[in-house]
Amino acid sequence: MEYIYHVAVLFCLYAILATSFNLLVGFAGLFALSHAALYAIGAYTTAILTTTLGLPFPVPLIASILFAALLSIVIAVPALRVSGHYLVIVSLALQVIVLQVIVNWKSLTGGTDGISGVPTYSFGSFALDTPARFLIAAMLGLAACYWVAWRLTRSPFGRALRAMRENESAAQSVGLDILYMKVSVFAISAGLAAVAGSLFARYFSYVGADSFSINETIYILAMVILGGTGNLRGAVLGAAILVVLPELLKFLPMPVDIADKMRLIIYGCVLMAVLVFRPQGLLPELRGKKAMFVQTDAERDEADTAKLLDGETGATSETVLEGRNLCKRFGGITAISDFSIALRSHRITGLIGPNGAGKTTAFNLLTGFLKPTDGQIDLRGKSILGKKPHHLVASGVARSFQDLRLFTNMTVIENVVVALPNQAGHRISNLFLKPLTVRAQERENTALAMQILRFVELDGKAHETAADLSYAEEKLLVVARLLATGAEVLLFDEPMSGLDQTTLREILPVLRRLAERGKAICIIEHNLDVITGICDEVFFLDEGRTMAVGSPAELMSDPELAERYFK
Repeated sequence: MEYIYHVAVLFCLYAILATSFNLLVGFAGLFALSHAALYAIGAYTTAILTTTLGLPFPVPLIASILFAALLSIVIAVPALRVSGHYLVIVSLALQVIVLQVIVNWKSLTGGTDGISGVPTYSFGSFALDTPARFLIAAMLGLAACYWVAWRLTRSPFGRALRAMRENESAAQSVGLDILYMKVSVFAISAGLAAVAGSLFARYFSYVGADSFSINETIYILAMVILGGTGNLRGAVLGAAILVVLPELLKFLPMPVDIADKMRLIIYGCVLMAVLVFRPQGLLPELRGKKAMFVQTDAERDEADTAKLLDGETGATSETVLEGRNLCKRFGGITAISDFSIALRSHRITGLIGPNGAGKTTAFNLLTGFLKPTDGQIDLRGKSILGKKPHHLVASGVARSFQDLRLFTNMTVIENVVVALPNQAGHRISNLFLKPLTVRAQERENTALAMQILRFVELDGKAHETAADLSYAEEKLLVVARLLATGAEVLLFDEPMSGLDQTTLREILPVLRRLAERGKAICIIEHNLDVITGICDEVFFLDEGRTMAVGSPAELMSDPELAERYFK
């Protein structure tokens, strides 16, 4: 029985590691190879504080969590600038550095000899000095860590993580703070890994560098992939299979001289079969209604929806967003030169010009995705130069993209809910200190999202995955997502491209109604019929400069502009 309890303890440790790693890989889409190093930090911190300083429980555990969380910021900060294989290299470097410090700082870590004599948990005369007894602590640790991860992922913060995973620029464009989310998820994942490390040190009464190599990270990653990325239960299942299966294979009757090799072959074949027939993992990520953690049939007061859709101005058209003498240079190339534009409430402004004129660059400048080389941008008379995109959304400026950038693996209603402003559940402290407030607001937000979907006539598609929508429906979802931000200035990059006349007749009134409600709208569009049919004022941009400003009819009748446009 002691052997079974020992395997159960190992399962608990690896389930904690797989759950914490799944937060990074599955939910946040951040692929890092330093998880074993953070596991080691938890183990060594506990070992040093208990053997050298004799600190009692729970001080070593808390210190392990905090130290690993702080160290994880070393990964999070460069992760804001790099991604993909660059992030892998950065995190792998941390893994190497941590192990080298452990091996070479002999006076603190014991070097290659490690640290032995780590005391186990004891409460009075009751010591957890057997696998059966220690299993109690391991199960409590797993339960606590799983609950923390579950609380995070089944919340507005978890939904924001998935949006960031889908597309970072789109997440910023709806007001999500990418810096906060990356730093938070790295720190929490590291803290949970440190819990497993602290338990490891207490259970084995010994820590050594050999237990925390890069192979451990790969082993944990295999658990996540096998069980299912983006699914916490899948991570636990993957840990159970990879910990228990090798032990079960030891009981197969085989010739002694080939037993070890045959077990490895069988083990590999089982894993390959799972990956071939279930590439998404045994328990794939939840989708549709299952991914929502509150009911979505609540009703919201129509007045609340109207308040979100209405601009902050009265019936008089006023200048809301203004860019003056904007210039943007990329090295020796000038993309924008002396460009000025004013967006007014209750009006739809068109931005036209030939391909390569700098229209999208102008949008990037106005919405904070690029910083102008020269010029000034004011929102209601106050400068917004240097503000990050998510700060501009909170201030009242939101934009779409030419390539849509929807969160395609999320549902239609999730695409809208994630963009709603001032969500208490985006702050981790609120998830644990104010859970009832977060849940009540989430219920209100889902009802509000349904009202917005009704406004664009997509309420019937609320629980379908965005990837399953038609192209026209995707365009409407882009509009709905921008509306959810509550911004009074909405910038649409080619919202009508690729649509037939029937669909145009459905979408154009939506934009017109938004303008009537007080929004300041600007659209980039190549379809001149759309420009003439919906725009109140048009800016003609060419060679990065404002060539002309006027009504659509005035600009269309100018032969010089027509020659430039069609050249």
